[in-house]
Amino acid sequence: MATAVVPPMSAVVDRAQAGSLDEDTPRLTLGHLLHPEHWELPHWNGPRAHELEGITEKLDVLDHSVALLKRYRNSLRPIHKLSPDILALIFLELVDDEDNPLGGQFGAFSWTYLAHICYRWRAIALDCAALWTQLSTRYPEAALTCLERSGDAPLSFVVHHRATVSNSKALIDRVRPHMYRMRHLYVPWTAVNDDSGNVTELLSSLLDADAPQLETFYVYRLRADGNCFTLPTVFGGHTPRLRVLKLAYSCPHMGCVSFSNLRELFIRGRKRHTITMELARLLEMLEACPLLEVLVTVKSSFVITEPLELEQDGEPLRQIRLDNLRRFDISRCAASVVATLLSRLIVPNCQLSMSVWLERGSDFRFLFGVPADLCAEHPLRDIRKLQVAYRSSGSAVVLDGSTRAHPFQITATIGQGSNIGDMPTMSGPLLLSIAKTLDLSLLEEFTIAETSYYHPHVGFSKDLWVQVLAHMPLLRTLHIRLQSITDSGFCRVVLSALSATDEITGRVVCPCLETITLMEDRTWSSLQWYKFAKARKEQGHQLRRLSLCLPHYENVEDMAETDLAELREVVENVDLDPPETPQVEFPAAVW
Repeated sequence: MATAVVPPMSAVVDRAQAGSLDEDTPRLTLGHLLHPEHWELPHWNGPRAHELEGITEKLDVLDHSVALLKRYRNSLRPIHKLSPDILALIFLELVDDEDNPLGGQFGAFSWTYLAHICYRWRAIALDCAALWTQLSTRYPEAALTCLERSGDAPLSFVVHHRATVSNSKALIDRVRPHMYRMRHLYVPWTAVNDDSGNVTELLSSLLDADAPQLETFYVYRLRADGNCFTLPTVFGGHTPRLRVLKLAYSCPHMGCVSFSNLRELFIRGRKRHTITMELARLLEMLEACPLLEVLVTVKSSFVITEPLELEQDGEPLRQIRLDNLRRFDISRCAASVVATLLSRLIVPNCQLSMSVWLERGSDFRFLFGVPADLCAEHPLRDIRKLQVAYRSSGSAVVLDGSTRAHPFQITATIGQGSNIGDMPTMSGPLLLSIAKTLDLSLLEEFTIAETSYYHPHVGFSKDLWVQVLAHMPLLRTLHIRLQSITDSGFCRVVLSALSATDEITGRVVCPCLETITLMEDRTWSSLQWYKFAKARKEQGHQLRRLSLCLPHYENVEDMAETDLAELREVVENVDLDPPETPQVEFPAAVW
């Protein structure tokens, strides 16, 4: 029998994938071998083929080869050239795509189709213990399979909100001996605490077990009646590797878990049953979390009913240093309490988000959650952008801004029954308190805005604006946005304040001001703008850009007939298309 030269394996694979056979196809390709009728071996169909010696043995060898080729058909494709460890990593990535513990498919193993591709993939999937670590009481049979195939790999376990003693207790009892390798645990808040204040029968054995490897403990929320509660001591209070603690409708206390390695702390209360914690207890917990990175509280408030540590013998108050804290998010607290909390913390690299109830201090200065004296490492120093937006219809003011490194957001609301007045009456003095409290020495961009409201603001006098703008010596851009039908002094006197000179030094406020944009104003005229810009130019501080959206320009057909030409004599660039109000991007907390 003639000897044929076998082409390279790459060529075999390419031709096999083509899937077509014709007369020009070379012999002994994968396509030929899988179709014996096209082999055309020497003397295969000759008249004396039955006399050839050894043809039976040759056929047996060829049959065996064809069987192997059919078995390894998928193994000849390019992805199978990858080593088992690389394929295992690819499989893990596919599993991570469905790694949403509170999703409906968690623990269902919808990725098991990987094990049906070929025997090699199946062997790799079965040998990779990390693939079998997602357990859920929603899929008990799959969870039991996981326990068998996961080996010693860390586990993630979700107790479904429909889990009961009858349908899930047996599985939980099977999981309990494996708590030593539990990494992530998710339980519904209704299963943690019963009506008598004790841990429910469903989770009692699980939460009493030791969990030395636990990194995430998440008490998730669901719609159900009940009040918020204090988290009982779980896992013997010893969780040395705990990094994430998320509690819905419950609050922690010292000793319930280990805080030494904690990175993220989330506390959520209910709308009509908010969580109330003593500030001293919160400070005690924060001091026990030197590595904390994220602190978020929602519908939770802090109160001061116990005396805090006081200054003694002229020594400053003991402060808690959290160099790793990068997110501080607190809502529904009294402004004085939040200010006290921030005065006790040193958080140099942190973005702040606070929602507080506005208060008035003993010195008649308004309190909005920021300490009166900012230390050198306070996160609200070095502010570069600031937007003060009045939401008078909601009796609130929102401060959005950013420092050189981080954004911040403060919402101060007048509480019901408060005696400090309504927002239009106190908006002027409030703005002055904001300017005096915050560090605006490096502010470059300032926006003042009012949402749709139909009551006039009072208190914005020229003297007040001079005091406010005096705190912004490096201001370069001023945005004014009005959505009310009348401002009644809301911003009109800004022109007079920016043109005024100091009686002693003779200098104007904001000497670096270059750009002013104005939208939806109905009181200023272009003549006022011309006088203002001309005065600034004569003082040596010419405006570079003036962007206006004024009503008397809206119905003009020929702009050449307007006074824009005169304005451009004293301002380098004048346009009628103000930019959108710049917004500071502040990421929302992810639960």
